[in-house]
Amino acid sequence: MATGLFVVGYPVAIVVIARWVPVVRERRLRWFVAHQAAVAAIVTGWAIRGRTSAILINGSWFVIAALWYAAGGRRRGDA
Repeated sequence: MATGLFVVGYPVAIVVIARWVPVVRERRLRWFVAHQAAVAAIVTGWAIRGRTSAILINGSWFVIAALWYAAGGRRRGDA
C-alpha cells in the first residue's frame, strides 16, 4: 500500500514543485490541489511504514506549501 502511494505521490509532487513559482503566482488551483493530494499520499505512505522523520519532513512541506500558496497571490503594495 505504501509503495503505491509513493508511486503516485512522488511523481505528481515533483512535477508540480518543478513549476512551483508559476503555480503560486498564477494561482493554479488544480495544480496546487494535485500537489497537496500527492504530498498527503506521501505522508500517508510514510505513516504506514512508521517513519516519523519522513512524516515530519513531508508534513512540514505540506504546511509550508499551503502557506506559500495562500500568500503567493499578494504583491508588494497589496494589502
